[in-house]
Amino acid sequence: MRIDQPDPADSGAEAERRGGTEAAAERAPRHETEAATGAAARREAKAPVGRAEQIAAHLSYRETVSVTVRAADGRAAWAEALPELRAAWEEHKERYPARTRAAPQTAPDGSWTSGEHRRLDPEQNTEATKAHADLADEAGRHILPALRRVEAADPDRQLAGLKHMIKGEDRLKEKMADFLRAPGITVRQALGEVPDAVRFTFRYSAERYSEGVLVDVNRLKNEGFELIKLKNLWHTDQYKGVNSQWRIPETGTRFEMQFHTPESLDAKEVTHEAYERIRSKTAVPTEERDLENFQRRVNGFVSTPPGTDQIKDYPEKTDG
Repeated sequence: MRIDQPDPADSGAEAERRGGTEAAAERAPRHETEAATGAAARREAKAPVGRAEQIAAHLSYRETVSVTVRAADGRAAWAEALPELRAAWEEHKERYPARTRAAPQTAPDGSWTSGEHRRLDPEQNTEATKAHADLADEAGRHILPALRRVEAADPDRQLAGLKHMIKGEDRLKEKMADFLRAPGITVRQALGEVPDAVRFTFRYSAERYSEGVLVDVNRLKNEGFELIKLKNLWHTDQYKGVNSQWRIPETGTRFEMQFHTPESLDAKEVTHEAYERIRSKTAVPTEERDLENFQRRVNGFVSTPPGTDQIKDYPEKTDG
């Protein structure tokens, strides 16, 4: 029987084909491995960034939820305490009846008096009456429209207490009469010393309070108002909020802007009479201590919004 031997040329060609196939077989896995390795490396490189973003988003969400929950708890605690605090003030007034205040009056000669020590001569009284009317006009024509624009820029704040934006005429005259005791002071100069003859309030939710105050201070500046003074009083126990003083450069008119949460504004109103009694210096020492304790108790129920430490006094205090 004849056995065919492979042709040497065929054997070489077969070997070459096998070698090529084997080489291709070796190359294919290596290429796929390299591709897989590259893809894995790319995924590995992206994974930490994606994970970091996930963690940051999760923490941000938790913080948002935490702020919202704390704000809700603060509102609930205040609402629960408010009736008791109002009742406590009524009890205080029963224990310490208010002293009768002298009624302001205008004499036939045109002079004005309020009590024994406050007096305006006829000329001063006429000028003070006109100054009060001018303030009301300027507040309505110039200041309020600008504040309405600030309010409209973001729905997270509202103007509050507009019915009290101008101090009452007799109350303004009392303040001016106090300043006019100093020699050489004019009626207009005395008016310029009254910090709250015109006053406004912006009210924010606790969640957006600090951000809102910082943004709105700049918005007021952009409206052309000059910042005179700003006091962050959230750290005190007698009052909670931020108070600021502003001036219209063209006229020199001064006005007050307060920044509150709903709860701190309520607390201000609940303690207003107590504050007036302390400020008038008519309370006996025992009552004055009780008044301060009452204000401390009321403000103890007001939650401090997050971020209030970023609101700096102006002029900002510096060490040394």
